[in-house]
Amino acid sequence: QCKSFFQKLWADQKTWITNKLRESRADWQITVTHFPCGQDGEHGAFYRHLRREGLDLLVTGHRHDQELWRPGDNFNYMGDLACFVTGGGGGISSEATPDPNNKEDWFG
Repeated sequence: QCKSFFQKLWADQKTWITNKLRESRADWQITVTHFPCGQDGEHGAFYRHLRREGLDLLVTGHRHDQELWRPGDNFNYMGDLACFVTGGGGGISSEATPDPNNKEDWFG
């Protein structure tokens, strides 16, 4: 029951954002989400879909390091969608266990 609740919520939200992008007459269409660049649960297919619907920039979170995914980058499988991860994943942290002898990459 819990799983089906979230599956329906995800499906409803995908429809909602698609409709909002189609209705928008803004010069720039920017979406903010928790899920990081390329991690849409569909191997980038949903983010590519959003780009086709007019999305210009995807601002994301989740991960603890900053990333920039530019159109044309060989690792950017979201088509020509520009995306960045803010890197503010919370607290003093990093993708690896923080090293108390090297605080250079700590942030928070």
